[in-house]
Amino acid sequence: MNLAKLAAACVAAGLLASCAGAPPGRRAPLPILDMHLHAHPLSDYGGGGTVCTNDQKIEFPGLDPRQPITIERAMTCPSPIASAATDEAVMTESLAALKRHNIWAVTSGPLEVVSQWKAAGGERIRPALSFADRSPSPQEFRRLFAEGKFGVFAEVGAQYRGLALDDASFEPYFALAEELDIPVGVHLGEGPPGGTHVGGYPTYRARLSSALQLEEVMIRHPKLRIYVMHYGSPLVDDTIALLYSHPQVYVDIAQNDWGFPRAHFYRQLQRLIDAGFEKRILWGSDQMVWPKTIEAAIRTIEEAPFLTEEQKRDIFYNNAARFLRLSPEEIARHHGGTSSTVRDR
Repeated sequence: MNLAKLAAACVAAGLLASCAGAPPGRRAPLPILDMHLHAHPLSDYGGGGTVCTNDQKIEFPGLDPRQPITIERAMTCPSPIASAATDEAVMTESLAALKRHNIWAVTSGPLEVVSQWKAAGGERIRPALSFADRSPSPQEFRRLFAEGKFGVFAEVGAQYRGLALDDASFEPYFALAEELDIPVGVHLGEGPPGGTHVGGYPTYRARLSSALQLEEVMIRHPKLRIYVMHYGSPLVDDTIALLYSHPQVYVDIAQNDWGFPRAHFYRQLQRLIDAGFEKRILWGSDQMVWPKTIEAAIRTIEEAPFLTEEQKRDIFYNNAARFLRLSPEEIARHHGGTSSTVRDR
């Protein structure tokens, strides 16, 4: 059987481990596509700290404004987890989780840091160009793509700049992404607990969470491949309206799948499923500098009582493979085939 037929058979069979060449009677880890991994230094997060995961009770208590507002005080839980201890540990612990769970990750951050992760993680890392504090010129954007420095344009953090995605300053980049057929991931939704009051995010605005700000972008660029990170939470109805009117748009569930109370997240995910969009939901971790959140995000989907096994596999892998237009050969490699290289684009 050739690789294309092998990949098709794996998908048809529910991506069983036998397709991946595992020993008889033993299941190998099924592949996962992480559409939202970060290669960030600890300094981007004030040197690190603790966060809560949703395998325990999470609360967002009211705070006395006379006291400093911090992420740790704005978000509480019985057993918060600590960030990795060093920048090297952020990388090594994240890469270890990718290998352990057979994850292949779209990875954004400073390009020089992403290149280090790529060198260490090999084909599991698919480099992405983020649009954060420093943004390349359109000419540099085109050059970097031509040189193979990135294959996905994500994360576009307009919301952190206090700008809507239909702002004129982003138009040249969306035009280039459409021309060059580059997948785009845009941040829409919650920022850190405490929003503008915590360090480093003075221009973040919650009102810019609505996915409907992409309406004019999609009309101007109907061939643009774009996914809404965090699915525009908590404004899920706006996201549903955009998905309904623009079938080329996908969403990811990153960070929401570990950093919010599970019951709350499950209701939002169920809303998207019930609205008919189960084939357009992408899994992501958004682990930042907390590698342990990767496994928490996996457990959230694995333990969702309302998802079928087929829906879980779609969210974990199949939907992203379709969105990224992975080749049958690459899909087969993710399921246990071998190759010396995997295309970054």
